[in-house]
Amino acid sequence: MSEIRVNSIIDESGTGAPTFTNGAIVTGVITATTFSGNLSGTAATITTLNSSTGLVSLGSTIKTKGFIETQSTVSIAGTVLALNAANGTVFTHTTTGNIGIVSFSGISTASAGTQTFTVLVTQGATPFSTTGATGIGTVLATVVTTPSNVGYSTHIKVGGGTTIFLTNSAGALDLLTFVVSYDGATSIASTSFKIVGFAATDFRGVVN
Repeated sequence: MSEIRVNSIIDESGTGAPTFTNGAIVTGVITATTFSGNLSGTAATITTLNSSTGLVSLGSTIKTKGFIETQSTVSIAGTVLALNAANGTVFTHTTTGNIGIVSFSGISTASAGTQTFTVLVTQGATPFSTTGATGIGTVLATVVTTPSNVGYSTHIKVGGGTTIFLTNSAGALDLLTFVVSYDGATSIASTSFKIVGFAATDFRGVVN
């Protein structure tokens, strides 16, 4: 199958959109509400690309090169650490207080699926969330869905039923990972979401 390099801009209203036949070669960017076709003969087949939901369905084989993920600074208010999928899934945070609630927003409920969030946490001058009572996972987590923007309360499941302890040392680097899973339920409830959290802690430079 011939490679298709798409360069035509398509009106998002869907009217007057040109049709590319198999083997057509063009250059540039396509913008469309929906698009179906072959990206290339060796890459996956794009079956759905919808700008209103942000969902892209691909075939089973995907080849990427030079992929760089956006890194965003966490938004925090009081003890609530807010991770918004609209800003990416990799975040940085320097502690200024204990992390009590972790809020995940921009979670799609168009179909069952899983999203993974990574947070690089650097302890400030005063370390926080370093004991069982202040560890992450002791209090509720919230999941805010898109496009309905409705919030649901649940808990973060942590290995051994304990909490996530951060390193009790100023300047310490810890790596947090949260996996948010949605079961695709027709009637969405708090039980529709499962969140697993774990950490790799106390990263340091090599001392010779």
